[in-house]
Amino acid sequence: MGKEKKMKKERKRRRSPSSSSSSESADEQTRRMNKTLAEQRLLKKMEKRRQKEEMKANETPEEKKARRMAKKMKKDASRKAADVEDSLIPAELNYTNLNNPFNDTKLTQTFVWGKKLEKEGKDGLSQEQITKEASQRIRKNLTEAAEYKRIRDSRAAVKEDMEMMKRDADLRAGQMTDSKEREFQLDQVKERTRIRIEQGRAKAIDLLSRYARFSDENTDSSSVPDFELENPIEYMKSTCKSMDDYEDLIEDIKTYRELDGWSKNETWWTDITRIAEDEIQKKLSQRRGEVHTGVQNDVQNSFKVSVALFNQTKS
Repeated sequence: MGKEKKMKKERKRRRSPSSSSSSESADEQTRRMNKTLAEQRLLKKMEKRRQKEEMKANETPEEKKARRMAKKMKKDASRKAADVEDSLIPAELNYTNLNNPFNDTKLTQTFVWGKKLEKEGKDGLSQEQITKEASQRIRKNLTEAAEYKRIRDSRAAVKEDMEMMKRDADLRAGQMTDSKEREFQLDQVKERTRIRIEQGRAKAIDLLSRYARFSDENTDSSSVPDFELENPIEYMKSTCKSMDDYEDLIEDIKTYRELDGWSKNETWWTDITRIAEDEIQKKLSQRRGEVHTGVQNDVQNSFKVSVALFNQTKS
């Protein structure tokens, strides 16, 4: 055991010089790297200075004047930015001692609350430090207010989007409801048509709509009962006896097309409507002719009476 301890001690002694030498070499490398970086920075700085002096030597008077003017403007901008940063009232508020909503003629002067500063352990602060802290506090409040406004506007936009989506959903639901209601009313019209045909008191629209449904490709033939084909024009003339009947037929066609769709069987219904309107014009012409005939008969009778009275008085 004693021999092993001695051997371990000897190993440690042998290792220690190597470890110390490695750490020294790492430190040496770090120093060399820092020295190299410092030399490079110095070279860059000297090169930049040389280029600047060369530019000054070769520039024209106009370029020199423009350079100095730009330098002066840059300094003025930096000074104004520093003044704005240190000012108590931020520039975005646009308040002055004579123009502010509080009617405060000392608005731009920093209010010093001595008791509060003493309580907070800040009674040793200078006026400049107090003004700077007050300005930072005001800017922080303005930043928070702007953030709250942004969040509020974002929530309002989200709420508006949700309301718009709800209106769209309600509109689609209303359209579906209207479609179902029109479909129900159309079914009722078809049922009333079937009942009138079975009871032998069919109207002109009943037969005409049955023809339209039978010619529709999307309609199942089993849903339309069998019927004898007739000339629709002759059937219409036999059913519509007066001008009022034709006017009722035109209104029935409009109602049916509103329920079934204006684009379905458009040519068919347009032709039927034109025929009905033509029949109405014929009825009107006949009525005018009857009126003219009646007036002519009245005139002739009156003329005959007048002639007879004249003959009597003459005799």
